[in-house]
Amino acid sequence: MYSFIGILQFLTRISVVKALPFNEEFEKGVVYFPLVGLVLGILLVAFNYILSFLLPPSIGVILTVTLYIFLTGGLHLDGLGDSFDGLYSNRPRERVLEIMKDSRLGTNALLAILMILLIKIVGLQSLGEHQLNIALILMPVMGRQALVLGSYHAVYARKEGMGNIFIGKVTTEQLMITLLITILISMISIKSLLFLTLLLGFAHWYKKHTTRIIGGMTGDTLGALCELTEAIYLLFLIIQIRI
Repeated sequence: MYSFIGILQFLTRISVVKALPFNEEFEKGVVYFPLVGLVLGILLVAFNYILSFLLPPSIGVILTVTLYIFLTGGLHLDGLGDSFDGLYSNRPRERVLEIMKDSRLGTNALLAILMILLIKIVGLQSLGEHQLNIALILMPVMGRQALVLGSYHAVYARKEGMGNIFIGKVTTEQLMITLLITILISMISIKSLLFLTLLLGFAHWYKKHTTRIIGGMTGDTLGALCELTEAIYLLFLIIQIRI
């Protein structure tokens, strides 16, 4: 239980136990990543449900996305911005890594964050109530599963940093456990199981892409992978409905 709480508090702003005992095998808690996504999804559905009695659906979605950002502390959005500023600066590897550590927001970062938020807000607003609930639950789950895939058989591009906790440390057994959990959660929308195949391919391509530019993955590129996965899943859901 403490292992799950530790991962929940690591990936979100949700505080359950303020003084957790030190865990020397903290990285093994990676198996709980999809469950953290499920917790976030349930909170988003509950919040949006309450807002549905008070506000128009469009405003409810905006506030629900805002809550999502608050619950995660904008952790992955920050990684998205840093990654786009660095990876697409057309600079040498070491300079790219320096740019990614810079706290200042560049044009690439601003555009990437803006586009992702627009896709999420407008995309969620276009869904009916049932599909909206499915999206709010599975979007965070798919995003956290992407973090596991991005860490599996990956090389850490820096000498040190928080991303080193999981990158390259995920075992095949742990990956299989997270995939099983994600599959079970995805049973609420059978067609969403098809997205997992797409996710496996996208995560593999993304790791090769970042490795070509900076020699591996970092915490920032993991955050970007999470955000991109959530946006792609939402687009997948919309296209599936329209077809």
